[in-house]
Amino acid sequence: MDRRQQFAGSYLELFTSSMLFFIALTFLLAWLTFFSPYELFENTERLEIMNFVLITLFALGPVMAILAGIAFDTLPLVYKVPSFERTTMRHFLQLNGLGQLFIHIGIYIGNWDVFIEFSGIGIVLMCLALLTLTPSSIDIVKQKSNSGEVGIFSYSPGLVLVFCSLFIVASWFMRGIDGMIQVGVAFIVGIFCMMMMSTVILSHFNRRLGWNTTNPKTLPVRFLILILLGIGYVVASFLRARNSISEDLIDIGFAVLLLNVFFMMNPLKVLRFSIGKFAKPHSRFVFIGYFLLPLLSLVSIAPIWTGHEGIANIQPAHWLLIAYSCFFVVCGFAIFLHEDHLHYSPSTRITHWHLVLMFLACGVLMTWSLYDGAVLLDGEYLPVYIWIGTQSVASFLLGILFIRHTVFPSDNWHRMPMFYDRLMENID
Repeated sequence: MDRRQQFAGSYLELFTSSMLFFIALTFLLAWLTFFSPYELFENTERLEIMNFVLITLFALGPVMAILAGIAFDTLPLVYKVPSFERTTMRHFLQLNGLGQLFIHIGIYIGNWDVFIEFSGIGIVLMCLALLTLTPSSIDIVKQKSNSGEVGIFSYSPGLVLVFCSLFIVASWFMRGIDGMIQVGVAFIVGIFCMMMMSTVILSHFNRRLGWNTTNPKTLPVRFLILILLGIGYVVASFLRARNSISEDLIDIGFAVLLLNVFFMMNPLKVLRFSIGKFAKPHSRFVFIGYFLLPLLSLVSIAPIWTGHEGIANIQPAHWLLIAYSCFFVVCGFAIFLHEDHLHYSPSTRITHWHLVLMFLACGVLMTWSLYDGAVLLDGEYLPVYIWIGTQSVASFLLGILFIRHTVFPSDNWHRMPMFYDRLMENID
């Protein structure tokens, strides 16, 4: 067997773990909403710290586990490098899972001082998990000439993981400085999530489907623009926390970030090949997550005209990006990759519309809950009840979908995913 093929199929453990992490996080958010002893809505400082911890937990937990599964499964095939060490994957998963466990325990204990201590340990462990991926990332960078249709976005996220882990830990331990908590959140959503989404969307539309939605020659410039906009957003968030600039500039800055990722692809070409007589098989999850970006940009700037009546220190668009647009894109790619392993014909694959509609409904309910001050601040919890119920059911169904296909794969599961075998032949 080609050494590059030895690790193909290794995504099974990571995908299954991600769904378990996601379900656990849903219950944690429900508990915090109704049973939290921390008085978050009466204490701005505590609310900001809890928001940082939860966004870190979500982005580096369930989302990162899926991204790691995709990387371990496909990158050795794309870059013509030997398989990543299985021990690397195990170390990543163990450190990541242990870090999440510390944060969960710290929150459920109900004592703020214990929560701070346990969250610090959990964040450090999750960031150490990212650092375990550094050697594999360096191997990929050495083969950057094979990046093909995804260009610099194919190997640069691995390097960003190093800075991401160090930056998040620094933000946590420097949280006593005004603005550092906001800087950490801005880094996660403005640089980490934006880059990972861009890479996955490009990998799906450009490499896997071959739609050429972006000219690979333009990707270095697009990457530089993404990084500069992300850094600008981090700096602006720091200044906003110190009341040096207005909230409107933060809303506009985040909308610009979202639109930049959206126009990194050619949206007209994506629409042409997705809908109508020229439609081709694709992941509708990725398609929906991609076209949620301009909608989220409108949500981000809406308070400029409507006023922000929700929780002033929480940017709802951050949560909507990670929990819905980013999660749609990453899960869509993951499902499509798994069906490649099952060798399903792309034209016969189903969309799971019930999950799509349930998660979209959850997004609407989350927007309502975070923007309408009467919901969380005045105790009118009806949309929160509906959101928790819908989100829990949708999470279980998505978890069952992955677990059923990964723990009990059907007889036609293949170690080598379709399409990637042809890609290897072209590289060779």
